[in-house]
Amino acid sequence: MRRRSAWPRLAAAVASATLAAGSLLPAVAYAGAQPPPASGTIWMISGRSLERLAAFPGTEPLVQEFFASGSDSILVDGDGRSPILALPAQRAVSYASYQTLRRRLTPSGTASLVVLDLEHWPQTPAVEQRDPALYYRLAGELLHQDGLALVAAPSPNIVSARVAANWPSYTAFLASGLIGRIAKSADVFEVQAQGFERSTALYTDFVAAAADQARRANPHVTVIAGLSTNPDGRPVPAAQLYHDVRAARGHVDGFWLNIPARSPACPRCGTPHAGVAAKLLRRLSRQTPVVPSAPPPGLPTADPG
Repeated sequence: MRRRSAWPRLAAAVASATLAAGSLLPAVAYAGAQPPPASGTIWMISGRSLERLAAFPGTEPLVQEFFASGSDSILVDGDGRSPILALPAQRAVSYASYQTLRRRLTPSGTASLVVLDLEHWPQTPAVEQRDPALYYRLAGELLHQDGLALVAAPSPNIVSARVAANWPSYTAFLASGLIGRIAKSADVFEVQAQGFERSTALYTDFVAAAADQARRANPHVTVIAGLSTNPDGRPVPAAQLYHDVRAARGHVDGFWLNIPARSPACPRCGTPHAGVAAKLLRRLSRQTPVVPSAPPPGLPTADPG
């Protein structure tokens, strides 16, 4: 399935959620908003990653280009005192479980999007791991009542709670039908493909197959792909990430760029590598829009129903 213009798709996602609640959130300004940039690519980043990028020398123009474009930029968990976090971007908050989301959500805040990141890890309760589609549906229903949009970001390893451990999680994830079931409840779906970054062919194949399943289940969903400068503790060369983005760009509406550091949520991430992100964005900043291509064959498919 071919990529469509990102800006109206993301705009529609949040606008439809707001209209369903019967009010327009002050943080959402899609009606009569300015046209999208020529690239039309959504860029998403966490507050901590943005601070790490901004602290790297010479990145101010890149921060402005990629993460200060209003509706085409999404800042996740960006509350803080750093001036860089005041950039004009859509705001999102993230949770690792539906239980935490339901307990802590404050619809009166500045965020217009909510990320739910269910994974096979201690932060997500076992009951939610066993039936993630149910909890994404409950999250979508809860958020839409308050005019908020759901960003579904399930890790492929979520299937480890449901299938034999010796079955590769990426293959099992594609074959499980979970992508389609989850995408039905989502306004934005993130494909966590960081584990394939070192192979452009595998990265693109997985992103394309997952995006196709998500859109078959929900033609209105906005699809973004995950990128990480050091997903397993070792830096991924900027040139490799560049080729990944160029190859996958025609299948998604944007990317979530991560510059992680070792933490309980990512014990293997090691030292953050903001320089890798800076090199990647410098190369991309000189590029023209990519002509979309058809998804490559060969990866498992699943019935989105």
